[in-house]
Amino acid sequence: MTGTENLVQESTEKPLKLRLYLMMFLQYFVQGCYLPIITLYLIEALGFSAMQIGVFGAALAVGPLLAPFIFGQIVDRHYATERVLSFCHFSGGIIMLALFFQNSFWPVVILGVLYSILYVPTMMLTNSLTFQHLKDSDKEFPLIRLWGTIGFVVPAWMAEGLFLAHLKGDELNTGRGIVLMMAGVAGLLMAAYSLTLPHTPPVKSDKKDLAPGKVLRMLKYRHFLVLVVVAFIISIVHKFYFQWNSPFLNAILKQGNVTGAWEQRISSIGQVFEVLVMAVLGFGIKKYGFKTVMLVGLWAYLLRSLIFAYASTIGAFFPAALFLTCVGQAMHGLCFGCFLAAAYIYVDKVAPLDVRGSMQTFFGTFVFGLGMFAGGFISGTIGKFFTATSTDTLLRSQWNIPSQAGILEFAQKNLDGDSISLLRDWPGIWLSSAAIALFATLLFWALFPKLDSSSRLAHAEETT
Repeated sequence: MTGTENLVQESTEKPLKLRLYLMMFLQYFVQGCYLPIITLYLIEALGFSAMQIGVFGAALAVGPLLAPFIFGQIVDRHYATERVLSFCHFSGGIIMLALFFQNSFWPVVILGVLYSILYVPTMMLTNSLTFQHLKDSDKEFPLIRLWGTIGFVVPAWMAEGLFLAHLKGDELNTGRGIVLMMAGVAGLLMAAYSLTLPHTPPVKSDKKDLAPGKVLRMLKYRHFLVLVVVAFIISIVHKFYFQWNSPFLNAILKQGNVTGAWEQRISSIGQVFEVLVMAVLGFGIKKYGFKTVMLVGLWAYLLRSLIFAYASTIGAFFPAALFLTCVGQAMHGLCFGCFLAAAYIYVDKVAPLDVRGSMQTFFGTFVFGLGMFAGGFISGTIGKFFTATSTDTLLRSQWNIPSQAGILEFAQKNLDGDSISLLRDWPGIWLSSAAIALFATLLFWALFPKLDSSSRLAHAEETT
């Protein structure tokens, strides 16, 4: 057995893993407060249109585009990771508290951009810090990361089970803003805790070689280039889900005359299944390899979109529609775990040791930066195409499609506070998402090489 194989078999000390568990819990508790229902809040409480939702979603991705050349360089070359995390979460927490008091379009967008600049890189930085302190990342990282998933789920039950439990109608719509306050407070707590994390200084070797330059040179390898391109495409589908899921859940529940706050808790089904997937992800990667595992994740993105499209057409059979919608939520566990989490592990495997932070941030930029930026505009534009004031103006009517299944009516306040009646073609939205997922899946299946564990390690050594 080689020295490398001996290292892989070692286990990280339990006290250190407990500290990393709490770090991941707090990191994603912050995001879990607002992300599942921010779109519903902006539509129902602030009166944002479909296109304005798209602009807001794209704006959130502007900041992360700078991440590889700022935060990755700072962490890999200048400052310890835990200090950068603390600064980002403290500043982000203050901004989120300010967002709680805003109700106009441009102030919300500007503050959202500033927040994304600070928060999104922390997801990659917590990954990078974790990888640097684990002795067997294939086996141990999924178990660490699942505590982030648990952290993402808890706010749903706190917000809807406690703060919003007895609210209905307009009072509920505006009350959902409490999740912004929760995210701000949690961000400040994470800022304080970050200062207690294991010291993770920058790697001192090869300081003359700019970290992003090394990362960009990795694109000459086909496997890494394909992964980045596919991650960019599938992140558009990822954006579809988080941008339209809460309004979609709200529409399904209204068909069954269900009142009260349930959207965030139903969406948490996806994170519950994500915990199960993350618990066995390390085993799956070792047994089946990265390509097979990531293909499962890509197919899950496609299947979820198709399930939602069909569920919206059978609203007359509410129990069946709700059941299928919940199944679609559960698919999120496979989407995130089998593709995104597995991709982060793969990126760590092929990253040169002194640019791990930049590698994670660079890859995350294509997932949460360029991909989300494009996904915001694309999903918002498609949402606008499939939303109209009457059936005659919907694309389905213009294309002479006689079926009206899945076209649901809803009332929405505009930015002036006036209520208007609109129609939304949910099958059109989700089938558009499915088409993009299918393209990404076929591209990955055809071009990404199938590497076993030994060949991956050999390639990682070769690229360093």
